[in-house]
Parts: sequence; structure tokens; C-alpha cells
Amino acid sequence: MVVCAALATGAVGWIVGTQVRSPADAAAEHRAPSPSLVTAPVLRKALTSTVVIQGTVAYSAATPLALNGVVGSPGESSEKAQLITKAPSAGGTVKAGDVLLEVSGRPVFVLPGEVPMYRTLTPGSKGDDVKQLQAALVALGHASGLRSGTFDNATATAVGKLYARAGYEEQKPTAEQRRQLRTLEQAVDDAKAALDAVPPDADRGRAHRAHNDAKAELNTFRASYGTSVPSGEVLFLPRLPVRLDAVTAKAGAAASGQIGTVTDPTVHVQGAVPTLDARLLRAGLSATLLATDGTEVPATLDTLGGDTQSAASTAFRIVPKDQAALAPFAGQAVRVTVQVGATEGEVLVVPVAAVITGADGRTRVRVVSAEQVVRDVSVRTGLTAFGEVHVTPLEGVLAQGDRVLVGGS
Repeated sequence: MVVCAALATGAVGWIVGTQVRSPADAAAEHRAPSPSLVTAPVLRKALTSTVVIQGTVAYSAATPLALNGVVGSPGESSEKAQLITKAPSAGGTVKAGDVLLEVSGRPVFVLPGEVPMYRTLTPGSKGDDVKQLQAALVALGHASGLRSGTFDNATATAVGKLYARAGYEEQKPTAEQRRQLRTLEQAVDDAKAALDAVPPDADRGRAHRAHNDAKAELNTFRASYGTSVPSGEVLFLPRLPVRLDAVTAKAGAAASGQIGTVTDPTVHVQGAVPTLDARLLRAGLSATLLATDGTEVPATLDTLGGDTQSAASTAFRIVPKDQAALAPFAGQAVRVTVQVGATEGEVLVVPVAAVITGADGRTRVRVVSAEQVVRDVSVRTGLTAFGEVHVTPLEGVLAQGDRVLVGGS
């Protein structure tokens, strides 16, 4: 019994001893554990830096289009009587040499040029408008070497080819003009007959003057007689081709006023980017456009800056590499990802937070071994993207798979 009591007493003492802690032991148990090192692996991969912005698919600003004058010959038709017999359709592209519309059965051509068609061009006409007509005819392959700025026979022949290719006949002299020519020719014949009838020994001065005046009048008329280009049958536009954005002209309506509006046929993405991000951009950079339905279209940053630039934002214009792929999204918003930089292939990459800059301005990373031994490696930094940076070791060894200290010093 004494032995049992002793054993029981010892057991109780052991249990109590395991539950009792000194103040020092208690403090030790509540002390924070030694901090572990936060590391990240060194990776080898290609690094690409991008700027993501929002833009809107659009065409250029619309320019109004209107007829400049009367089609056909003013002697055969009046501006009030002219009606549109074939109206254009919106959404189409108009090229140099195309017939935009038809008025009273006559064509209205579109040709490139800065000078508006302000008059009817006839044989003998001279000026910049004639020169640009000649340049357009040469560009379309209807003639060569027309640069004189004078509407001559070669120009008239080229004009005939322009009309014939489109299925029309050029504007030839009207019936009234033909009658006037015959009348003047007859006047010359009559004056010659009167001169011949004067006796040799009589005063022939008046008859000579009458004959010369008749010939001069005929020659003046003939100088502008022949193929002409009515002022309303050509629309010169500074830039071609153009997209017929909207049409207000209708078949059967009077041929006056605005025909519609045209825009640059090149669809593009426009918008503004924060000026801070704009500093990373430059014209010519590659971009990717992401439409609302998931369609991706490769593109190029065309222009940066412009009239809408401000201290806070900078305007941009991006052109797709495939016009047809982007055109269906006109008027819609798209996400634009512009590639501002990329490494040449795979490189060593670490988190930006792993790079330390010393007081001497040199940068380094701290490599942590499996035994938690830390060593410094001097590096040169390169492209930064999405929290990662390309590093090249300068002093020390750095390899893929090494672990670097993040946020250390």
C-alpha cells in the first residue's frame, strides 16, 4: 500500500510538472517565429510590354458633295429641267474615272484634282483646271504626254475615250452650234463671191475687208468648236478613292444642291490615350484590335497627337492591316493593345520588386540558396512589363531556376 501510494504521488507530480511553465518559457512560446525569406524564381521567357487603351472604329470626317454646274450643253438643256436619272448608293467606294451619278442621261465623272470644275472646258480653253483634267486622263490611261494646260485635239480625243469606256458619248457640238458654223462658213463664201465680183479696175477695199472679217469670225468660232466638257459633268476631288458615306440625291429629283457626303474609305480606330501612357507610344508600333464579339484584327499605330491633344490626353489614329475585317465594326468601341517593346527572344526575367538600386546607382538582385544563404548579383535591367523586368547579370552568376529575394535589401 505504501508503494502504491508513492507511485500515485509521483505520477501526479509528473503531470503537474508538465503543465507548469516558468515566465521565461511562456514568453518564449509567444515570441514570433523567425521570418522566412520571400523569394521568386528566375524565369527565362520572351517579354512583351504593351499599352492597353480604348478606341472607336470610324471613318474620316464627312465632306459634302454637290454638282458644280449644268450637265450637257447649256444650249440644249436648262438647269431647272435637269433631273437625276441614276442616283448613287451609299456605302460604296468611288474611284477616279467612276460615274458618280447620271443627270438627264448624261454622266457625272469623279476625277482627282484640287481646282473645282467652275466652267465648261472647250477647245482652246487654258488654265490649271485643264492641266489637272489632262493629268487625270493620263493617269487613267486615255492619253500620254498631256501637260500643256491647253484643251487641244489630243485632249478632246482622250475625253472621248473617257466617255466611251463608261458607255457614253462625249459632248459634241449642239445642233445650234452646227447651224452657227454653217452660217459663218456661208458668210465667208458669200464675202468671197462678192470680192470676186468686183471688177479688177474697181475699188476692192470694202470687199476685201468684208471677206477678212467673215474669215476672222469663222476662225474665232472654230477655235472653241468641237468636243467639250460641261461644267456639271466632272467633279474634281482632292483625294480619291472616297467612300460615299451618305446619299441625299434621289432618282427623279432635280439635279441641284447636295448629292451626299464622302469620307476617306480607310476605316480606322480613333480615340485618346492618357499623356503619361502616350510617352511610351510612337507611330509605326504594332497593335491588336479586339472587337466586342472577340474578333482580333492586327493594326498599326498611324498617328499620335493632333488638334485634340491636351495636357491630360493625346489623340491617336490606328489603321488595321485588313480593312474588310474591321469595317463591320464601324461606330463600335474596341480594345486596343499596342506593343511598345519586346525582347529579342527568351531572356532572364525577375519580379520588379526583386531589383535593388544601391547608393552608388548600381542595381542588383539577391539570390537565395536552398540553405537560405544570400548572395548579391549585379545586373543590368532591360524591358519592364506586367511587374517583371529583363535582367542581365554583370557580376556574379544568375540562371533560370534560381530564387531571388523579393522586397529584400
